[in-house]
Amino acid sequence: MKIEEIRVRDRIRARGLKNEGLIEISQDPKTGNFILIVGKGVHKRWLLFNFPEGMWRAECSREEVLDVVKDFLTEKILKD
Repeated sequence: MKIEEIRVRDRIRARGLKNEGLIEISQDPKTGNFILIVGKGVHKRWLLFNFPEGMWRAECSREEVLDVVKDFLTEKILKD
């Protein structure tokens, strides 16, 4: 596995890659719970909008975030 820090322009250069999924992790300041928004197969349409094949939302505690991400990856995104 290779992990490296990248800049915004490096992310923009990655546009040619096939987008399998997107995971957004946010925290609700009122409850302290984490909100995960997962999209599968995000495709650009009409050169303006990104449309996913499917989207899911999960709310969980800090301790559950890793398990929820693993479940989404195995059951939704990497399944095929």
